[in-house]
Amino acid sequence: MFIGEKEIKSQEVSEKDPNYIILELEDGYKPTIHKDLFALLATEEKGDGLITDHVRDYFARKFVAELAQYGIEYYLVSQIGIGMETLCHNLREDLFRHTFECGGANEIRLDRIVEEK
Repeated sequence: MFIGEKEIKSQEVSEKDPNYIILELEDGYKPTIHKDLFALLATEEKGDGLITDHVRDYFARKFVAELAQYGIEYYLVSQIGIGMETLCHNLREDLFRHTFECGGANEIRLDRIVEEK
């Protein structure tokens, strides 16, 4: 079984979350992937590209198909992509603010990061 050019040597369900699978690839890399996404990307034949290429391609095709249903024009695709990136950035910054009681990722105090063992 393959995802792109990478052969999958083994797979096991994650102990942390049964919705995720830990793969072992031919090069020893062990990525974790959602089991539903794995089912969409895995093939019996070797393909081209890396796992990230196939994830990006899957979601790009899915989102473009959805945008097409609403008559969105070509120009807006890049603007929507930038909007998605901005939204993810802002959500991440909110999480940093809440988790580390700071103004954002760049303002995390070092004593909150460093753990003495």
